[in-house]
Amino acid sequence: MKNSKLKICDTYIQPGESANLALPLPEQNACAPLFMPIRVIHGKEKGPCLVIFSLLKGNELNGLEITNRVTQKATEMPLKGTIIAIPVMNVYGLTHYPRSLPSGGRLDRCFPGSEEGSFGERIAHVFTEEILKKADYVIELQTGDLNHNILPQVYCNFDDRPTKELAKAFQSPVVTNVTLEGNNLRQTTEDLQIPLIVYEAGEAMRFDENAINLGVNGVFNVMRAINILPKEPTSEINPIFSQDEEWILAHNGGILHPLVSLGQTIQKNDVIATISDPFGSEQNVTLRAPQQGVVVGINTTPLIHEGLPIFKIASFLDNDRAESTIEAWDKKQPDSYIN
Repeated sequence: MKNSKLKICDTYIQPGESANLALPLPEQNACAPLFMPIRVIHGKEKGPCLVIFSLLKGNELNGLEITNRVTQKATEMPLKGTIIAIPVMNVYGLTHYPRSLPSGGRLDRCFPGSEEGSFGERIAHVFTEEILKKADYVIELQTGDLNHNILPQVYCNFDDRPTKELAKAFQSPVVTNVTLEGNNLRQTTEDLQIPLIVYEAGEAMRFDENAINLGVNGVFNVMRAINILPKEPTSEINPIFSQDEEWILAHNGGILHPLVSLGQTIQKNDVIATISDPFGSEQNVTLRAPQQGVVVGINTTPLIHEGLPIFKIASFLDNDRAESTIEAWDKKQPDSYIN
C-alpha cells in the first residue's frame, strides 16, 4: 500500500522523499533563535514510523554519530514507513555544555511539556506535538556520564511486552528493566502507548567506535523486526535480562586502580579495585564487591573522592548464564571489552 504524505514543521514530505528540516525552538534571547535538526526518510510504501533521537542531555556524542550513520545508510534502502531521526535533540545542551538547560535541571523531566512553561518545558512540548505523537516506536541513544564508561545495553520496561520484544530485537548483550519513576519522557511515551527503548554505551563526550557500530547495527535490527526493512538472517544473540543495576560508591578518596573490566562477572567479596593515597603517605585501601553480578559500568577517572560512583553492577537470576552469554558476545566484537 502506498504511503501518505507527512507533515512536519509546516512542510509536506511526499512518499519516497527524504528531507532535512529545522524545527523552531524557544529563543534564548530576542535575537538568538534555536532550531532542532531533523532528518526524515519517508518510504514509498506504508509502514510504521520510527523516531530515533540523541543528545537529550547534550553530551552523548556516540548517539549523535549513530543517528547520522543510520540515516546515511537508510537513505539508499527500500523502506516501508518512515524514519524521523534527530541527532541533536537538546541543541542548547550541546552548544552550552556542560549546562543542559538555561535554568538547570534535566530535559527528560520537562515532558510532556507546556507551550507556556519553562525553556525545557517548551522544547518538550514542541517535541511531543511535532515528533513524538507521529511515532509508532522510539529509540533513544545515550552514553554514560562524563568519565563513566558503560557496557552496551538496552533499557526498557519489562512490564510492557511489545517494548521488551523490541529491546530483545536490538541484539545488545544486556537488557535492563527500568521504572517510570523520575523520567517524565518515559512516562509520556507510556501514556501515548508508544514502545520506547534506550540504548546506552560508552561515555559522554567521547567516541567509542565499537559502541557506535553496535548501536547502528541494533537500530537496523529493530527496523527489520518492525518491518520497516526486509527481514534477513542475523547472528542471533539471546540477551540476558537484568532486573536491577546499582552503582558502588567510593568509601575513600584517592587514586583508583580498577582490577576488573566491563562485562566481567564478579563474586561477592571479590577484590575489584584498590584506592591509593595520591601523596603516598598511607597504605592502599582494598575495595571488595558487595554482591555477585556483572560489571556494566566503570568510572574512568583515576582521581576520585568519597561518594563518587565507581562501578556499576548488574544482578541476574542466573549469573552463570550471564557470564557465558557476555563472553560469547564479547568474542564476536572487534575490540574485546573483557580483558
